[in-house]
Amino acid sequence: MELKVFESPGKEWDEFASQFTDLIFYQSVWSQVLKEGLGGQPLYFCLKDGGEIVAGLPGVLLNFGFFKILYASIPYGNLIGNELYFSPFMELLNGEFRKEGVDQVRIAESPFLKFQPVDSFKSISAKCTLLDLRGFNKERIWEGYRSGVRRAILKAQKHGLSIRRATARDEIEIFYQLYLSSMERNRAMAKYPLRWFDALYEILIRQKKADILFAVKGVDQYAAGVLLIYSATSNHYLHNGSKEAYLENRPNDLIVDYIIQKGVEEGKATLDFMGSDPNDLSLLRFKEKWGSQSKDVFTYVKDYHPFRCKIWELCKRMGSSRLGNRLIKIIRI
Repeated sequence: MELKVFESPGKEWDEFASQFTDLIFYQSVWSQVLKEGLGGQPLYFCLKDGGEIVAGLPGVLLNFGFFKILYASIPYGNLIGNELYFSPFMELLNGEFRKEGVDQVRIAESPFLKFQPVDSFKSISAKCTLLDLRGFNKERIWEGYRSGVRRAILKAQKHGLSIRRATARDEIEIFYQLYLSSMERNRAMAKYPLRWFDALYEILIRQKKADILFAVKGVDQYAAGVLLIYSATSNHYLHNGSKEAYLENRPNDLIVDYIIQKGVEEGKATLDFMGSDPNDLSLLRFKEKWGSQSKDVFTYVKDYHPFRCKIWELCKRMGSSRLGNRLIKIIRI
């Protein structure tokens, strides 16, 4: 057995990964998004036996100068392949992580795949919300909604809101401003830079593997937006953003209704609302009111240099504070 590392995964990796999952986050095209959008170095680890890949771990190494963190991956990762090889694979990976000078490794569980907890890694819980689109009757989707959901959609329509796809490059900036507005309103750190959304547009949206859907009023009043990623059998609600002034008009409800209608029409199995903080009950209620189910998912974390990791966690807490958000906004400008 030998460990191989692909910095630019291609056909060999894709053929292996497709045996275990159809999620786009495990395909080589996603490594391009991570590289261009976050400035990270894709590292796709493979265990080979007899010349064939028997186990794999997709990842991206983010180097912040004083701190190197390996995400496996963003938003989902974890081990794929023959489970009988996972134990020796992890032993080899530990050595490779130390060789790469990685300070911390974070393995993100996918709600679509069975995952075995990794020894010596601590776990951090989150909620992932999935809507089974196969439970909808194509001709009776509206009747299947709760009365409160129907009222919200009708309210959005009454106020003149409609759905529009992003078709021009300059609409990426518009969506980014909606994203920043939501992050500031929720007092959350805006983790993703503009270049991330640029990469999603150039690499995925142009290839019709993703869309930005806006709720708009008239020609140029953008109330809210969602960045939707397409896998073969599922759609992923990756990012959203909105203007506070329009929230009372329920633009987000209008977008989700469109996404559900479109997903059912195309024969998709699942709408993935992605992860949430377990304590963010209002967000979970919004995701679950469509008939979705939330489940526990875990990120498995191992600190290879504990002191540096403590400094890193302190920096993250500062960045999530109101003062930290102001500083980030100044730096961004």
